[in-house]
Amino acid sequence: GSFEVQRSGKIADFCDGVQAHLSTCASPKVVEAANGFPSRVQLEEIPRLSLWPVQFQAKYPTEDNIALYFFAKDVE
Repeated sequence: GSFEVQRSGKIADFCDGVQAHLSTCASPKVVEAANGFPSRVQLEEIPRLSLWPVQFQAKYPTEDNIALYFFAKDVE
């Protein structure tokens, strides 16, 4: 798939060739949600702290808090 990244006052950036991989900690709900993603996901860049969950301000997230990883497409 691909990402379209909107930045305030700038032209959108496009990242093609993105693939998602499930974390070993992911629940079955993550699979269901990921299967519903469109091939191009539109993202809006915002300051992290404006959306960062309160629990992550006191204790930073670990791999246990990540359900889905995004990587560049594997050309092989």
